Amino acid sequence: MPERILGLDIGVDAVKAVLLSRGFRGGYRVLAVRRIGAGEAGGVPEALQELFADQSFRGAVCVTALPAGALSFRNIRLPFRDDRKIRQTLAFALEPVIQTSPDEVFIDYTLAGHAEQAEIFVALAPRALVGERTALLKEYVRETAVIDIDAVPLALRLTEKPGVQGSTLLLDVGARDTAAVFAGGGRILHIRHFPFGGEVVTRAMAETTGNGLSEAESLKRSGDIPPEAWTAIRECSGRFLGELRNTQAYLLWQGSLAQAPARILMTGGGSRTPGLAEGLAELFAVPVERADLAAAVGIEIDEVFRESWDTAVMDQALALAARPMAKGGGFNFRQRASEARADYGELRNRLKKGAYVALVILALAGIELGLDDYGARLRLAALKRDIQTEFRKIYPEATRIVDPVAQLRGKIAESRKISAGLVDATSAVTALDLLREISMLSPPDLLVTSFNLDGNAVGMKGQTRNFDAVESIKKTFANSKYFKTATIDSTNLMKQGDGVEFDMRIILKR
Repeated sequence: MPERILGLDIGVDAVKAVLLSRGFRGGYRVLAVRRIGAGEAGGVPEALQELFADQSFRGAVCVTALPAGALSFRNIRLPFRDDRKIRQTLAFALEPVIQTSPDEVFIDYTLAGHAEQAEIFVALAPRALVGERTALLKEYVRETAVIDIDAVPLALRLTEKPGVQGSTLLLDVGARDTAAVFAGGGRILHIRHFPFGGEVVTRAMAETTGNGLSEAESLKRSGDIPPEAWTAIRECSGRFLGELRNTQAYLLWQGSLAQAPARILMTGGGSRTPGLAEGLAELFAVPVERADLAAAVGIEIDEVFRESWDTAVMDQALALAARPMAKGGGFNFRQRASEARADYGELRNRLKKGAYVALVILALAGIELGLDDYGARLRLAALKRDIQTEFRKIYPEATRIVDPVAQLRGKIAESRKISAGLVDATSAVTALDLLREISMLSPPDLLVTSFNLDGNAVGMKGQTRNFDAVESIKKTFANSKYFKTATIDSTNLMKQGDGVEFDMRIILKR
């Protein structure tokens, strides 16, 4: 009997479901399709209740996904490619570069490159969010087999074919958020979330024209857009396109992307925003296409569903239903949660056995202490010396060792505060605000090579085309709402290639 898979795309505005029949020979056939607005139903739980009131959706294996905006992502490298070693090492490798405890997240990864060293793209999902999603579906489905990330299954299915040359940028533009997935060769290279969507553009149009949201949405869909509304659309879309361009430039500079994507695919209801596709094509100078998974993979959709099928809206749910269940098909935080429970059960058994062993050891230790107290003192002195030696390695600038544990905890707290990007307590501006401001004000040919935040001052080194460009950058930064002054400390011709290197010091406004 063919397997029934339910792809469930749960968003803040709507629940989209595709029930797919997966044959033994790999063929797919759509059995049922449904979209339920969360607002009309009274919320996401109510929309799910309405969906599963239709018995045809019950009892299937479910594949769903988490929103990219709720997760964190990192690119790291490890000197081995064995899956078991990678999973044993990931939490330790990530702890210095994440702000949350590894105990609060589920960690999954994909290999992003083919080098001898493992180039790893890591995703971290809050354990509470995974638990909520599992509990939400528990009473309706036979099994929640996979919890992936929005847009990832679609990106993988559209780029896994051998004929697809170069990397691809998939943009899933929703009502309020956009997920940008850089993929190539059936691998996820990077994921980035942007607070941009169709509803964001509608609100900008309404504010500019003075119309209500419904009227602005009608204008946007009709295409009969007045000039002042076009201005709002270009300004709103322009900020998003600028951030997307800077993200790609950073990934190329960092080495996460070997080359710029050869094409851009768009999906999601917000992808129909007027002028967005044209703006992408002009800015990135690559073909911009509409994603169509059914056509690309050859999924059979009956005429009864084809008439109302909306590719942009339903492709995510279809991709989830058609997602390979085997390992390597993307991310699966449901599996990570199951492994965590299994590890806990195994740990509990080990603790029971360890308790008996501990009693024996304590008894022997008591005898040993009674017979040879002097030897115990020698071991204690050696242990203290070892602690001091390790403390000096980790914290060499410490002048005195009073309480090593408390001193190291203070050092860790100070490092985390610095890594979190906090500025002087008298300023409400974060490092993220400053980076965003510099990114928005910088010309396309500016390459920032160093960024240092010291109290109320920012030190920045960069490269640009000539001395006039340096002066122009200084004047542009001086007009920022965050910067009080911007001064050039030094400028030099680059030793290799054409261009100018410069040092700039920026004083922040209080």
